[in-house]
Order: sequence, then C-alpha cells, then structure tokens
Amino acid sequence: MKKSGSITVFTSLFLAVFLLVFQVLLQSVQIGGGRVQAETGVEEGLYSVFAGYDRELLERYHVFMVDGSYGTGVWKPECMYQTVKKCMEESCRPDGAISGVRGENLWKCSSVSGAITAYTLMSDEHGRGYRAQAVDYMKETLGIQGIQLLMKKYEQQKDIFEQQEKRGSDIDVKQSMDSYEKARKEAGQNQGQDPDNTGQQPAVVQVPADFVNPLDVIRQLQKKSILALVVPAGKELSQKGLPKEKRLSRRKKQTGMGIPFYGAQEDTVLTRGIFQAYMMQHLTDYTSMEHATDPLRYQLEYVIGGKNTDQENLKAVVYRLLAAREAANMMYLLQDPTRQAEIHEMALVICAAIGFPALEGIVSLALQAAWAFGESLLDVRQLLAGGKVPLVKTGSTWMVSIHQLAKITELLKNSRAVEQKGMTYQEYLGILLMTGKSEVQTERTMDIVEAVIRGMSGKENFRLDQGVIYLEVDMGVTFAEKTFSLQRDYGYAMGSD
Repeated sequence: MKKSGSITVFTSLFLAVFLLVFQVLLQSVQIGGGRVQAETGVEEGLYSVFAGYDRELLERYHVFMVDGSYGTGVWKPECMYQTVKKCMEESCRPDGAISGVRGENLWKCSSVSGAITAYTLMSDEHGRGYRAQAVDYMKETLGIQGIQLLMKKYEQQKDIFEQQEKRGSDIDVKQSMDSYEKARKEAGQNQGQDPDNTGQQPAVVQVPADFVNPLDVIRQLQKKSILALVVPAGKELSQKGLPKEKRLSRRKKQTGMGIPFYGAQEDTVLTRGIFQAYMMQHLTDYTSMEHATDPLRYQLEYVIGGKNTDQENLKAVVYRLLAAREAANMMYLLQDPTRQAEIHEMALVICAAIGFPALEGIVSLALQAAWAFGESLLDVRQLLAGGKVPLVKTGSTWMVSIHQLAKITELLKNSRAVEQKGMTYQEYLGILLMTGKSEVQTERTMDIVEAVIRGMSGKENFRLDQGVIYLEVDMGVTFAEKTFSLQRDYGYAMGSD
C-alpha cells in the first residue's frame, strides 16, 4: 500500500522559528565561547611574556624583569605584542585549524589585532619598580618585625653619628696646625729670633733629650694620602672603576608609556630601611671577599660616594668616618679631666722645646685637635682591619696615649684589629646609607647591578631601562562578524600589598 505525508503550515512556521532561534543561540554560544577563549588567550599571552624574565638577574639580585630588547640592546616592544597575539590566535583558532593540532574554528574567529597601551620599565621614576620588588623580597625573607628592630637600632645610632659628623665639620685639624705655625712664626719675629730656636727653657719644665714634637708629626701626616694611613698593611686596594658613560644613572634612559604601575609600595621610613637592608645583603664593600670579579669591588661605598673608582669611593667614606670620629674623640677629650691635664702638661713641654712659653694656649688647642685626629686614624684603620669601634669613646676604649702621638706613624703601620665592643665597618656603612637619599641610592644600586650583569657571558647588551615590569594590552577580536575589545594587564608588582 502506498503511503503519503504532508506538513502543515503551523509546523513549517514552528520549524522556521526554531531554526532561527537555534541559529541565534549558536551564534551567541560562538560569541560567548569565543570571548572566553580570547580572554584566556590574552592572559596566557601576558603570562608567556612575563615568564621570560631574566634568570641571571633573579638569581643574583632577586628581582624580576623582562628584557624588552630580547638580548639585542635594541628596544623591541613588538616582540611582546606578537607573543600575546600568537597566544590569542592559538586559543581562538582563526582561519580554521592551526597545523592540524587543535581542530576546527568553532568560534568563527576571523581576526585578532591590538596594541600595547602601557608599560612600566625598571628604571622609571628613579628605579621605583626595582625598589618595590627589592622591598617585597626582603619582607618575605627577613620579616617586618626583624626589620623594624634593626631600623630602631640604626635610627638611634644614626642620630648620634649625624651629630658627630656635624660637629666634625667644625673641627679642622689643618686649621689648628696652621694657627699654631702662624703663632709660632709671629712669636719668633716679635722676639727677633728663628722660630726653630729652642731658646732658654723654663726651669720647671724639663724637655727629654729624645723629645719629638707630636704636632710636627701630625703636620707631616696631613701631607700623606689618607688611604695610605688607614688601609691595613698588606691590603691591596682595588683598581677598578665605573666611568660615568657606563652608568645607567648618567645616560638618557628608555622610559615607560602610559600610566606607570609599581604596586602599593611607598617611599616611607620603613621601606627605605628595608631597601637599605637589601643593599647591605646584595652589594659588596671593602671588607667583602666574594664576587671579586665584579666591575666594582667597593659597591656600598659607591652607593654612598658616587665616584668613578673604588679608591675614590673608599676615600669618600673614610673622610666621612674620620670627620665623625674626630668629633666623637674631641668630645671625649674635652670631658675627661685626666686627658685635659695630660694635654696641658704636653703643651708646656712643646712650648719649652720651641722656646715660646706664651703660646701654651694655642699649643693646647692644636694638641687637642691633633690627638683627636691621631685617635681617629687608628679608629678608621681598626674598622678597615675588621675590628670594632664604639660610637662614643671611654677611657677603656681609647687607644693612643699622648706620649704615643709622636709615634703615630709606627702605630698605624703595625696596628692590628683588637677585640673591643663597638660597631663594625659594615654597621658604620649602614648608618651612612641611612643618611642618603632613597632615589639616589636606588639609581646607584642599579648602576652596579647593570654593570655586574653586563659582565656575564652573553649579557653584554643588558639594560635595566629596557626591563619591563608591567604591561597593558588592548586586543581586538572578531567573532561571527562582531568585534570585541579586551584590555588586560599584568606585572611583577601586581601582588604587592
């Protein structure tokens, strides 16, 4: 028997509407699914960019950055963009299957385009991004409580040191010696005799036959190199240097684009103290034995002094320590009656030796400055030899007697670090760092870091001002003839508190 079939108008209309709704739903699914794939792709692309951080920089200095030149020394932001775009294309599969790996183009993605809209570099705003990462690292390794205790200790010492340094600027040993010499010559002229003539000595003052005028000794010491006086015997000084043209802080730098992002770190007393702890942990100094092949050996001294060579930076630190120590030692001499009596007694002997008893007052002042200077030379030498020196001297920690002052050259030559309470050279450097400006110290730290990394094999083109730490992209993607915009960003400081 022959069968026949038919479809009603209602059924036809129902099927037409159903197919239309299905097509709309399918298109919505394609668009929605495509947007999810696009978002996944752009985030995967950003993660891929930042996964290419510089390994040597992280291993040595514990900070992250992506080399925006990709080892060439030529700024190439397009390489980062292409990485993000490629990840989006692979995720959305435009133009069908990619090498037959991921199947068909289910989301009907026809194009991917976009641009980098913002990026932040390591060197922007005087290295604020570098400082933020360093602070985060130290927080994780040392802990806030430990850093705060360290800061409290250094703050107390810094206040004392700054007072000493301020008073030390008012103490000029050379001026005291010049005043003594001038008064001595004038007295000789007034009496019509050579100033070196011993003249008739007062009966109450006996001048030993082998007497050596300590003021003459100190006068000669002032003509010598300060490093020759305080550097321990047998210790070779570094001949290395970092010329201005090789410093990040001195050249015209690549800068970021758009609104920079650094995380939530602010330049507070605490963050400055944390960054100081970072510098002391990662940079070498005169007493350090490690990293002898670095372009600069006295790195903390460079952060403090900012000079071209290791020796110039060490000299700058030594002069500051010497000025502070002179003030501290002078204050002790002024307050100790026993030392004052010794100064008066020695001044009478010197006056008798040069034949001008009337100069006792001027000689006493010069002798006091000379004694403080001699003690300070031994203090700094003690520090450079690995010993300790207290901020404030007492009778038990005083090293040079007034009768040894004339033999100060031999004492400096033969002195060794002695066991006593006080602060080490590194601790004094910590105080000096606390007196500096945060931005200057960060840039100088980056000068050293860049020079060290550049000295490694294959890293000759390394530049911190091409180091990307934050990136924002605006990507456009088309699904089923509808274009959507996706703006995403990522950076190493995104996790900062």
